[in-house]
Amino acid sequence: MYDCEICGKKTKSLYIIDVEGAELTTCMNCAEGKNIVEIIEEESPKIGVRTTQKTEESSIEVIDNYGEVIRSAREKLGVPMKVLAEMINEKESMLNRIEHGKLLPNDKVVQKLEKNLGIKLTTSIEKGSHLQNKGNDAPVTLGDAAVKK
Repeated sequence: MYDCEICGKKTKSLYIIDVEGAELTTCMNCAEGKNIVEIIEEESPKIGVRTTQKTEESSIEVIDNYGEVIRSAREKLGVPMKVLAEMINEKESMLNRIEHGKLLPNDKVVQKLEKNLGIKLTTSIEKGSHLQNKGNDAPVTLGDAAVKK
């Protein structure tokens, strides 16, 4: 759920509107009649990892605790959030939501943060690396996926 910056109402859809040159994130009611720049829909899994790049053999995913990693790296460098937002040319409010784990950063923002903070926010996961396939084209069963003691 997102919070509207005008009325404070919780909403699943977020509208980024242009108000006299300033971009605000609002609910549908507050965006009505305004210049809408972008619409953001809530993704179903907000916790966990997000696939950012897929290939046949592996995928690149954002790590689980990305917000904590970003915040601790920023604090370790002694950089205020406002300064970091200016460094990566992004809004401070968006960076705040990313640090608190309310918003998953897109690929470009991940790259900017990794470069400027000297951190790694992505991980590569091999497809089927944790599953034991029977060799032929048989489907993977729960028994194949379970970790056996």
